[in-house]
Amino acid sequence: MSIEAFTREMDMENQLKAAYDERWYRLMELMEQLDSDDLAKLSNPFLVKVLPAYRKAKRKVLFVGQATNGWDPFQTTLQTFANDDKEIQREKIVKFLQWMYEDLRYHRKYDHTPFWKGMRRLYRVISPGVGDDGFLHTELVRFDYANTRPPHAIESLLQQEYNVLPMEISALAPDVVIFLTGPYYDNRLIETFSRVGNIDESLRFESIEDIGANVLSRVVHSTLPYHTYRTYHPNYSLHYKEKTIFVLLEKALSERILD
Repeated sequence: MSIEAFTREMDMENQLKAAYDERWYRLMELMEQLDSDDLAKLSNPFLVKVLPAYRKAKRKVLFVGQATNGWDPFQTTLQTFANDDKEIQREKIVKFLQWMYEDLRYHRKYDHTPFWKGMRRLYRVISPGVGDDGFLHTELVRFDYANTRPPHAIESLLQQEYNVLPMEISALAPDVVIFLTGPYYDNRLIETFSRVGNIDESLRFESIEDIGANVLSRVVHSTLPYHTYRTYHPNYSLHYKEKTIFVLLEKALSERILD
């Protein structure tokens, strides 16, 4: 029934917003503790909006990148939406950041980059015949620091206080999750899922047949769908190793997910 579909889609939106709201004030407390120079270099947190094509998709696919790269200064956003009522400020900032995501996806300004080319090619393999834009994407590390990965100590604090990725995945209920993070982010990935709610469970990587573990591993955790995989970032696999890695990856994902 249409009312059931409507309820399901609205629940997804509401759960995603709740995920972003839940740890917001912990994040704000951390911002007050950061050195002014560090705060000035910190980007906005990367927040996702549930787009119509994803809501209607028969097979829901979520890609997870490594980290943002120039996602506008958080300090400017905080100053722009400054308000004595902290709840009003939070509501406005979350709405703005989700608008940023929607705007990014609508204009497709970065389609020429390996990251976006890679996601779109993999999506066409995973969900053939439905175009190339029905997926969502998010980031493992949702802040950058002067357009680079944050220093380890700051990244750890940010991930600890605003670790929303597991809640994001729960809200979006994807059928397939692809971590385009490569092996060098494995420790961060493990830490991100080390304590989800009251679950104390270690995330595991399972090798796939004779494919190298760095090329493709299944990521196993009770909060993740069966079809969750970690592979290289397309800047490497598509840009430098298309024939020897990326084409192999397309074939392997197609065989495993479509069977």
